[in-house]
Parts: sequence; structure tokens; C-alpha cells
Amino acid sequence: MEKTIQDEKRRYTRIIFNERNRVQAIIALPNQQVPARQMPASVLNMSEGGLQASIERKKFQEMQQGDTVLLSHIAGVQDLESLSDIPMRLIWIMDNEYLEHVLLGMSFSTLSEGQREALHSFVTNRLALALEGEKGEAISF
Repeated sequence: MEKTIQDEKRRYTRIIFNERNRVQAIIALPNQQVPARQMPASVLNMSEGGLQASIERKKFQEMQQGDTVLLSHIAGVQDLESLSDIPMRLIWIMDNEYLEHVLLGMSFSTLSEGQREALHSFVTNRLALALEGEKGEAISF
């Protein structure tokens, strides 16, 4: 049975990135020290509600579910330049000591109207491109 968009029970439509079109982000741990401790992350999927990221185990710094982290910025995607210094709540962590990466699920705590519009537009445009690709047209992310 094929899954449809209607089967999705998420509040916001999300886009999934693969190896070819992966988006890079910097996640920071807010603390009293300047500069904040930062970790490079690969964004696996994203929506107006939040994102899922993968961090190399050797670069991962201790965090707990419920912690607040900052999305410092997203690199290489001009449409998402406005997404910087956004507080996010850590919803879940998948940390298996035998894997090379730690996975994080985070929700945006606050977004300005402009940031929300930028995210909505980005997701909508990517989904439209993906649908065109399913119809046999070449797409490039």
C-alpha cells in the first residue's frame, strides 16, 4: 500500500533531504561562555515545526531531551538565510553507541513571521519540484 500525503499525521508538511541534496546547519549549545559551543549537523528533514539532524558522534556534545539549543545558521541554502539564532527544543535523541552519528529531533521554539514565511515557501517550492520530478521532469536541488 502506498503512503499518501493524507496519511501523514504531522502538523506541518516536511521535506526530506537525501545525500545528494543534504543541507548543513550549525547547532549551538547556549551557555554563559562566548562563543557558544557549536556542532556541525546534517539536516535530514525539515518543516515549519522543526527539523531532524544528524551529528557525527565525535562532534556531539552532551544534551538532554527538553534542552534548548540554537539553530545558529543553515549553510548553502540562500532561501533559508533568515534562519539564524533560532531557539529550538530538543524533542528526542537517538544515541546508539555503535553508530557513527547521533540523531536529534528538534522543534522551533519561536519563529518570526518572516522566518515562518521563508520556511513555508522553501518547503512548498521543494515539494513542487519533487512532484515535477515524479512526472518525469529532471529536478535539481
